[in-house]
Amino acid sequence: MNRTTYLSPAKINWFLHVTGRRADGYHTLETVFQCIDWCDELHIHADANGVIRLSGNLCGVADTDNLAHRAARALQQHAHAQGIATDHLGAHIHLVKHIPTGAGLGGGSSNAATVLRVLNEVWNLHFDNPTLQTIGLTLGADVPFFVSQYSAAFARGVGETLQALNLVSRELLLVNPNVHVNTRAVFTHPSLPRQHAPLSDSLDALQTQLNHLPFQNSHSNDLEVVTFAVSPEVKAVYDALKPLAPTRMSGSGATVMACPSNEAEHQALNEWTQRCPTHWQFRWVKNIA
Repeated sequence: MNRTTYLSPAKINWFLHVTGRRADGYHTLETVFQCIDWCDELHIHADANGVIRLSGNLCGVADTDNLAHRAARALQQHAHAQGIATDHLGAHIHLVKHIPTGAGLGGGSSNAATVLRVLNEVWNLHFDNPTLQTIGLTLGADVPFFVSQYSAAFARGVGETLQALNLVSRELLLVNPNVHVNTRAVFTHPSLPRQHAPLSDSLDALQTQLNHLPFQNSHSNDLEVVTFAVSPEVKAVYDALKPLAPTRMSGSGATVMACPSNEAEHQALNEWTQRCPTHWQFRWVKNIA
């Protein structure tokens, strides 16, 4: 099979509430994901030698530790557990990174989901989407969302319980101070809020709220308080953008997003980009509706 290019989109979290902590240490969450038009590229070539090879921009991570490689192995292992011969299930995956790592944008999780979906098809395994989501959850809490191929979804549990949302496309300014935020350090921090009350709104009401005003006062990103403490650079970005437009951190950081609600705010953000510190990275993106 010829190598084919697949786009692997990033996501933002409109909010992220930590509702509890399970006995196994994993946290229960409520969040809304939405994909954005910032993508990595995966060039995938399936072959019959049973070997998984990964090349490209691996950002200093060993290829076998990369989520794309781990996803391919996890799919092989699941097929083997189902009694399917796997000695002919091989692939060469070449990764071209555009989404920053450690940015709270889910780039690695999206890569993993793309590999699961593509190899499930080209290896003729025919596992259904819920099965792929279950495999994906072993790789990371964001992976089931990307496997689902929803453009937006409300997620509960550790990220595995998904309900599709129909959210409008908006223009966002993403700013990253070029620091890497360790997600594990954020979630294990003793000061992390862990008792956010579950939402009582219906899915329709939540969808209406977010389409009217995406940064609701009743919603928040509970990871901000800890991320700002362990990474003051992220707090500096937030403080720079907050006076200009509604602003929130995405995921566990380091990316902060500003969502202009009118032309004046859009102009203010555009003017700010002209004086953005040179060691910060900014990018205008749109949500995928």
